[in-house]
Amino acid sequence: MEKAVAAAVKTANRRGVVGRRNKRRAGTRPPARGGIDPVAFTSIGEDTLERQLQTQLERKLSLSAAEIADFVATAFAAGDVVSSLGVALSPDAKLLTGQRYYLHRVAPDEGVALPKLQVLWEGEGAIVVNKPASLATIPRGSWITRAVVVAARRQFGNDEITAAHRLDRLTTGCLLLTLGSKYRARYQQLFDRRQVKKIYLARSRGGGRTEGSSPQVGESFDFQLPMFKETGSLAVSIGTPPIGSKVASCQSRTHGLVLGKIPLPEEIEKPEGEENASPGNPGNAPEKELLWQLEPETGFTHQLRATLAHFGYPLVGDPLYPEVLPAKAPENVKPQLCLHAQELQFPDPENPANLITVTAPAPTWAKGALS
Repeated sequence: MEKAVAAAVKTANRRGVVGRRNKRRAGTRPPARGGIDPVAFTSIGEDTLERQLQTQLERKLSLSAAEIADFVATAFAAGDVVSSLGVALSPDAKLLTGQRYYLHRVAPDEGVALPKLQVLWEGEGAIVVNKPASLATIPRGSWITRAVVVAARRQFGNDEITAAHRLDRLTTGCLLLTLGSKYRARYQQLFDRRQVKKIYLARSRGGGRTEGSSPQVGESFDFQLPMFKETGSLAVSIGTPPIGSKVASCQSRTHGLVLGKIPLPEEIEKPEGEENASPGNPGNAPEKELLWQLEPETGFTHQLRATLAHFGYPLVGDPLYPEVLPAKAPENVKPQLCLHAQELQFPDPENPANLITVTAPAPTWAKGALS
């Protein structure tokens, strides 16, 4: 399949769909370097470009003014500050207000071995890959090289590959990528219009919020919760909106079905005097973990993770819900987050009557469920 994908990319390049030459002519943004897009900035006045970039980075980075000044000087010296045509700009250059310029990022994680992506489906201008837990969807924060988009661009030699939607960094499974700007909108619109059915597998702890509420195999739920996410916050909040000027909100809806129960490992020791305690459900710990099938109707940050944790079923390996764990906590490293995008269903953009179903292999942690 990978050879076919590479051939499709090559054909698209010949047509000018993903060609760098056409992109430069359009003047929209410079080409990527090593599969990583540059960050766009807008000129804000008559200051020199060096001073403008320092001012804008001071608003974005938690570094001292001296550290930012050194960073900016290094970027100009390396030719990392460029115009929309990819031409290196000098620190004393002056641009018109509103004119765009770009900064190529230095990846702190460059040099790490990127896994080879498994292609689950290929279509006209798009592919679905099986996202590993070790990669973010797109470059951000300290995860610049370690991103699916970067791995795919390097693997297939196509800097026009983008993600039509996102999965959390710790989530595995089906991720749809578009192969060029010509195809991007048609697939992204499927998600915007909620024409894509997403099915997840999840493994949770806990026996519910009330004693005796551990669900039975085959029992279904319709979870509905008001969710809020303040800019800069790690986790979402439920019920009461946070106090802040930039808060996203959603009346989330998720369908849940208990597929099975998995025995707890024998080596797990229960705290003395709390033999029946569990997260979110004091005095009523189940003897088995639960395997869920989840289908979100809405799409919000950490929707599935926050929903199950709220009702007393926190996901195995979740470092944020029900509480944020220290970065070096064992639960942040092992076991991995047990959330897997198992299936995508969507209409073929070229032939809407044709429904496409893509399924990712089940993860090892989903095996062993008892009916």
